[in-house]
Amino acid sequence: MIIDPTGVEPTPGNLAKDCLGNGRHKGIECCCDECNYMLCCMTENYQQRCADCSEFECPRKDVAIYSQAT
Repeated sequence: MIIDPTGVEPTPGNLAKDCLGNGRHKGIECCCDECNYMLCCMTENYQQRCADCSEFECPRKDVAIYSQAT
């Protein structure tokens, strides 16, 4: 899990809509070009990418596992 130098913890996937570092939040600069999760945010089928991902500290991992089980 990376944390941007500004202290923002990225939330990958969902086309970056949920991430504090997406550049749409007042007072927080866009962190996308420095983020290890950028590819997760650029695809619409991020749920499948999450299910196949081995990054267990990602905030999306539990949600993806739950979605696959139901």
